[in-house]
Amino acid sequence: MTAGMKKRILAVDDDPTAVSALRQILTQKGYAVKVAQSGEEALAVLADESFDLAILDVSMPGMSGYDLCRKLRQDDRTVDLPVIFLTARALLMDMAEGEDAGSDLYLIKPVLATKLVSMVNMFLSEDAPLAKKRSSPLSRS
Repeated sequence: MTAGMKKRILAVDDDPTAVSALRQILTQKGYAVKVAQSGEEALAVLADESFDLAILDVSMPGMSGYDLCRKLRQDDRTVDLPVIFLTARALLMDMAEGEDAGSDLYLIKPVLATKLVSMVNMFLSEDAPLAKKRSSPLSRS
């Protein structure tokens, strides 16, 4: 990571232990991590700040991670924001719903820290192979 601007990640999960571990792992790798504990809180944060990546849990009170992702895909400011689901929901139908909601990657908890960092780097490193994934216009209604 270059000196100066750190890549910014928004981590959204209602489990304080999970977001604490996520924040610790990613800050040790040089990322700036902001935490929101609900979809509604995440939208409020995103109204004022921009991020390079969002990591969302699926099961949260109020707005689910799926619903949050759909809202991100409908907003011009966040339509291209890479979204990783990090969730305990491991059924094929859950993964399909994540894809339908517009996620870029679906990871199942627990995930090894090395795998998580590797996946984040694929979106955010200097030579990130997935960084341009959403550069073409989306045909979402």
